[in-house]
Amino acid sequence: MKKILLITNIPNPYRVPLFNVLNEQMKKEQLQLKVVFASAGYSRRYFKLSSNEFNFEHVILNGATISSSKDSEKTYFLYKGLWTLLRKEKPNKIIVSGFSSATMMVFIWRIFTGTKYIIWSGSIEKENRNSNILRTLQRKLLCSFASAFVVYGSKAKKYLQINGVSENKITIAINTVDTDFFRSETLKLRNENIKINKPITFTYLGYLVPRKNVLLLLETINIVSKSRANFQLDIIGEGSAKAELEKYVSENNLTSIVKFHGFKQKEEIPAFFAKSNALLFQTDFDIWGLVLNEAMAAGVPCLSSTNAGATYDLIQNGINGFCVDFKDKNDIAAKMISIIDHPELVEKMGEQAEEFIRTNANLITSAKGFINAMKLAE
Repeated sequence: MKKILLITNIPNPYRVPLFNVLNEQMKKEQLQLKVVFASAGYSRRYFKLSSNEFNFEHVILNGATISSSKDSEKTYFLYKGLWTLLRKEKPNKIIVSGFSSATMMVFIWRIFTGTKYIIWSGSIEKENRNSNILRTLQRKLLCSFASAFVVYGSKAKKYLQINGVSENKITIAINTVDTDFFRSETLKLRNENIKINKPITFTYLGYLVPRKNVLLLLETINIVSKSRANFQLDIIGEGSAKAELEKYVSENNLTSIVKFHGFKQKEEIPAFFAKSNALLFQTDFDIWGLVLNEAMAAGVPCLSSTNAGATYDLIQNGINGFCVDFKDKNDIAAKMISIIDHPELVEKMGEQAEEFIRTNANLITSAKGFINAMKLAE
């Protein structure tokens, strides 16, 4: 069997199920997968994983990282020990995540050994960002030596094309999660807890950091609260902006409406989806946004930001969700009021969302994108 190394940053609850499925799909193609992680985790990640969740061969490097002093969200992985591992494993092909230091090492490895590599990328264009010229040249160099590319979705594909990559070298492995888990566990809890005279519940799930700009949601909640009282917002997550958000809630007398629940593990999230009437997915920038996959798989209708890459591949506007700009607070408030007054109007939307994810964004579909990239790299 041909040996395939997949190099990425850390194991986490949404990638491990994908690698389990990818491992099974590769075996069918007579390919042996080994996943190389730079680190077991880092300080900003709160999730827990059990070793029995890994059904694929893997190795974790020494975990060396550098954190940005200017941006608490940025952590750079050094991939110490990767060069030694490459010499030991002598893979037939390499899949490497993004444009990291690992990708630079894999590029050099190709120069010396001729080993083909595939870049797995989620990068998308960011409006009003002037790319550093050295960064742009580095990415174009890495792309010029790659044999194929596998991307999260359409926005990531467009980004590569802008950087000179031919369309016929790119496959899409839709960025997704264990959709079966979110669908089945939420449905089970929803059936056990039928809503009777409970308030309409909106949900925000994500990190509470400046980039997410959750304050926009709270300002909209404040608008809605002036005319409606029978609703609440569940905020699930932690982050550096939490204190500021809690202060706003307190100062605007929203404590009876807005509830902060802190970080929740994957197994705890379906309980929130089960009582949710809609997800409010606000962000000022996300290359994807897997919370959208999770909520849609659970049959929760979503108002999804135009600033998230996932919106363009998953949301069919007005059919399985809404593609929205959260800066237009009056528009969001009007949609929320409509849901509060007529929740039955979005129930069908939730059903359409669940069906779309089950059909188009499951783990097998994603894994096949990687297999197709392997074939392009022959």
